[in-house]
Amino acid sequence: MSGVLEDELGDVLEKARNGKNWTQSDMARVSGVSLDDISRMERYEFVPDESVLKNLAEVLDLHAASLIAVAQGTWAPKPIEPDPAPFDTVCLDLFVGTYAVKCYLVICRATQTSALIDTGGNPDAVIKKAKELNIQPEKILLTHAHFDHAGGLELLNKAYNCPAWIDEKELRPSGSLDFKFLKDGEVIKLGNLDIEVLFTPGHTAGGVSYKIHDSVFSGDAIFAGSMGRANSSWSGLYTAITKRLLTLPDHTRLFPGHGPATTVGEEKRHNPFFSNR
Repeated sequence: MSGVLEDELGDVLEKARNGKNWTQSDMARVSGVSLDDISRMERYEFVPDESVLKNLAEVLDLHAASLIAVAQGTWAPKPIEPDPAPFDTVCLDLFVGTYAVKCYLVICRATQTSALIDTGGNPDAVIKKAKELNIQPEKILLTHAHFDHAGGLELLNKAYNCPAWIDEKELRPSGSLDFKFLKDGEVIKLGNLDIEVLFTPGHTAGGVSYKIHDSVFSGDAIFAGSMGRANSSWSGLYTAITKRLLTLPDHTRLFPGHGPATTVGEEKRHNPFFSNR
């Protein structure tokens, strides 16, 4: 099962360490684990035994059993069932160079109206899939402005002549001629569907998620078994996840920008950052 998740032990340790504003040397001093071992863990070169992992979990305020499962590659979220609401979600596994990223096509079944949630930085692949499905997206909904999520807008704008929704605090990605700015809690219509905007900043200053019925497209806020990198605010991202996403019903599906889909319940039970919170 190793390699299924977006984040490995090294990612989780680094992100938890950043949440405390610790250097690797700080973590070595507090935990008693050697600086060399910590460095090797964060470079994905070394997985220590369970006693060391339990010690690191304690000093980093992580859930020990969940951290061990991530470290040993023994947990991944169960495959999720399709949302029972009348829409289809098509996940595109794309690459920016060698970096895997996901974008999503959402299609209202009743009207065949569709929207693109993030671009995957690969507009040619998006256009090809839309042609295969015989759809023409009328909206581009961006969770944030990083290139792997918002790259290729110029080509998509030429193909579909549709607006791109983004939070006003985000840098404007190049290419779109028509930006629409979001408000927290607003509802965007897509055919017969209601898409609710949830502000989830922290990875970036203007990060947002999009909720359709029991499905949330969360960008880089949360990953299965981990959280996003807090480029803007660690505490802000942690609060957004715990107060905006993990307060949703356990069966709520989470579709992240990287790694497998998961559910709120899975993350509350198995995510080292959020288990038993």
